[in-house]
Amino acid sequence: MKLVFLDTEFTGEHAYTTPVSFGLVTLDEKELHVTLNDYDKDQVTDWLKENVLSKINPKESVSKKEAYLKISSFLKNYSQGEKISLVSAGKMTDIILLFEMYHHQENLEAKYYHYSNYLPDYLNHKEHIDLDTMFYLADIKQAANADRESYAGLDIEKKKHNALYDAKI
Repeated sequence: MKLVFLDTEFTGEHAYTTPVSFGLVTLDEKELHVTLNDYDKDQVTDWLKENVLSKINPKESVSKKEAYLKISSFLKNYSQGEKISLVSAGKMTDIILLFEMYHHQENLEAKYYHYSNYLPDYLNHKEHIDLDTMFYLADIKQAANADRESYAGLDIEKKKHNALYDAKI
């Protein structure tokens, strides 16, 4: 089993949110950062503008289809046939948004996209991890509620609300 740490930035805490960026980091420090240009602009808040969008270069942003191609290539290459457990801190929102990217596969003719039918074998399992839940179950309140950089013992420049940075933390 391989681990990939994942973070996303998205347009809001609701069922119709759309992804703005994805950050993926492996234990051996391979990384991918993808920003999107086709998120739902009607959902953009002042907070999102100030904390996320202001730090993204729109010239480097891509469509969901292009993002899917980058993400799926990165994960497939890293997998080398082994299962990947995605690890996120966000009550599974990050993982669901990543799974939704697989809706952009070529020749997908399903009216309704269903993860268990269309995810690659290396992701199609139930072994993904939500760190917030793990911290709660282990009663590690300082990790769930505090400065995660300090908790992890990392001395790096703080760039919160950048998906790649947050995946590293």
